[in-house]
Amino acid sequence: MPIGKNYFIFQKNKNLKNEKMKKYKYVTFLIFQFLFFGVHAQSFEGRVLDLETKAPVSYAEVYFVDMEAGTTTDENGVFSIEHYYQKKIHLQISFIGYKTLDTEVNVSEISGTPFLLEPIHYQLKEVIVSVPTGKLQGESVVSVAQKKLKELKRTTPVTLAEAISNIPGIEQNTTGAGIGKPVIRGLSGNRIVTYAQGIRIENQQWGDEHGLGVGEVGIEGIEVIKGPASLLYGSDALGGVLYFIDERYAGHNTVEGYVQSKFVGNSLGTMNDVGFKIHKGKYKFNLFGAYSSHADFQIPDFQRVFNTRFDEKNLKAAFGFNNANCITNIRYSFLQNDFGIAEDATYTSLGERAFILPFQVINNHNLSVENTIFVHDSRLGVILGYTNNYRREFEDDRQNQALGLYLKTYTYNIKWNSPTYKNTFDFVLGTQGMLQDNINNGEEVLIPDARSIDIGAYVLANAKINDLQFQAGVRLDQRKIDTKITQQIQAFNQVYHGLTFSAGSVYKIGSVKLRANISNGFRAPNTSELLSDGVHEGTNRYEKGNQLLHNENATQIDFSLDYQNKHLTFSVNPFYNFIKNYIFLSPTGNIVDNNPEFEYLQTNAFLYGGEMGVHFHPHKVHWLHLESNISLVIAADKNKNPLPLIPQTKINSTISAELHGKGKINLNNIYFQHIYKFKQDRVGLFETFTENYSLINLGLGAEVKMGKRVANLDIGVKNLLNAKYVDHLSRFKNLGIPNSGINFYVGLKIQVQKDLK
Repeated sequence: MPIGKNYFIFQKNKNLKNEKMKKYKYVTFLIFQFLFFGVHAQSFEGRVLDLETKAPVSYAEVYFVDMEAGTTTDENGVFSIEHYYQKKIHLQISFIGYKTLDTEVNVSEISGTPFLLEPIHYQLKEVIVSVPTGKLQGESVVSVAQKKLKELKRTTPVTLAEAISNIPGIEQNTTGAGIGKPVIRGLSGNRIVTYAQGIRIENQQWGDEHGLGVGEVGIEGIEVIKGPASLLYGSDALGGVLYFIDERYAGHNTVEGYVQSKFVGNSLGTMNDVGFKIHKGKYKFNLFGAYSSHADFQIPDFQRVFNTRFDEKNLKAAFGFNNANCITNIRYSFLQNDFGIAEDATYTSLGERAFILPFQVINNHNLSVENTIFVHDSRLGVILGYTNNYRREFEDDRQNQALGLYLKTYTYNIKWNSPTYKNTFDFVLGTQGMLQDNINNGEEVLIPDARSIDIGAYVLANAKINDLQFQAGVRLDQRKIDTKITQQIQAFNQVYHGLTFSAGSVYKIGSVKLRANISNGFRAPNTSELLSDGVHEGTNRYEKGNQLLHNENATQIDFSLDYQNKHLTFSVNPFYNFIKNYIFLSPTGNIVDNNPEFEYLQTNAFLYGGEMGVHFHPHKVHWLHLESNISLVIAADKNKNPLPLIPQTKINSTISAELHGKGKINLNNIYFQHIYKFKQDRVGLFETFTENYSLINLGLGAEVKMGKRVANLDIGVKNLLNAKYVDHLSRFKNLGIPNSGINFYVGLKIQVQKDLK
């Protein structure tokens, strides 16, 4: 009987187990159905009409901001897109000759209601993404400068840093023609935070002798926040934030591709890139590749600066898909920069490209995984990132690197956007973190091996009452730095804390928008400032760190006034930025290892100035655009001594014709640009004055349409008069090397698009 009893118990337990397994399988099946199929594949449909005539607007661009995907209207103004499950959707509808419509709609309430576009003569404002919720720049409390990359590349800049220096308030520290580091209102390096692929990009920002670390391929545009005006991007952003926007996916159910080649005469440079994009149903994929090669750049007397050659290899891929209430994007990029290092004013007449000693090789890998999850009327965003930066310098031979720095960075960014309460109030809760390891593997050690850990949390509240909007928030950050002992430097362990805030408002009165902000930023000293002890290759100086450095804290007051009617846009944006414990390099007067010694010190400093711009669009000449802007920065320490490396005051003026022809062969645009930089006579210790100079650039763009294929041709010349000049922020200034001379360029781009059935 015991055996039978045990058998009965065994069978009972087995049956119970089978029942549970069936239930688990059933529940798992339901979860699978919910996650991967949702309620059913849906389609959102709408119609776009002219506000005044109620006529259909054909071939308008309809962009779903959260999905990062778009489509176009047909000849009847109708559009549709599949696989959209959210209750509310954020749409941006645009077309030449109409004001961009930026709206969030409730799917259940908008059915059958057309979208109306207001006719205007020209469109200047685009939706921005570097604020808690995407909106038009004029509706954002934070002042954001934004530009499309194709507009910045109109003059065929050879680096991304050169391209964005066309934005008012932004300049670049340059090393020849190939290396540029952005400067925002006089601040650069570790005081600027760079975002690409939705993640923070880390690439030894303290070093001036290498580039930005972001390749231009696969980038649609850039947004710039000047100063510590936003709490969303962590510590260090005392100077501002560079937010690079990835290229959009192809239109819904379409495949797109292009090939492009450019030649620049000054450096005998070739720049080639290719792109492929496909969007089928709820799946999207982008792939881009680029390669450029440049010889030594040429100065106005037609001699070439020896060993300023460089090249760049760039690969970028993105994959996106939508499942029920979740949108996922996975992005990867690889960038390799090779730079020759010019150590003195040696010239050549040859256009050599092969790298000779000394030179740098810098590799960057960036991987990001972004998930946007919609829960009722709220939105949760989770972004995980990994960046790998490997910087090597070869001096005496090609086998053994003199300097090797291997930087690995892991980041997370979690942000929750609340629902909008009573159409008036919403808030954002967020947390960010970063784990960073910097490892030496070269013969020389400039900074010790180090680990940094960042943790931050913030809350940001938004309120809107009619035409008045408010935003205020607070943020807490902590950075822990641990280093290993070396032959020269003792182990270092320190924790830094920062409590920061921001508050601002924007108010619309007719055609005028008034904006005011006060914000505070925090930056812990980096390992180079704390612990460096050696010759900084490429800068020709011996740098001595200071372990007693304190946090930098910046408080900025920022105002702006924007006026826009049908034919005129005017803006003025003054600022005042006070920095407590400003960190700077100061010469000691000593010579170490045959190089002048510099040490890091601190003082209080202030920077003030601003930007002012005007854009005039004559009523009867709709194709003509007259633009001009001025940028000014004045900076000094607490004793009113000028700070070093402050950019010259600049006036940038452009006359352009935007023709937008409708034939098969069209002359699309012609431009004439004049850049004038004033004399810089407010100079820091051991700096020299920089004389004023003028540059003239001109060019044109043409288009040939061949069905679904379009060929674009760009021809132009920079520094037309071959002016001989030295920019104040050129690192070659102390060597007496001028900037580039005259530079002719030509480019051809062929685009193809095909609808998928």
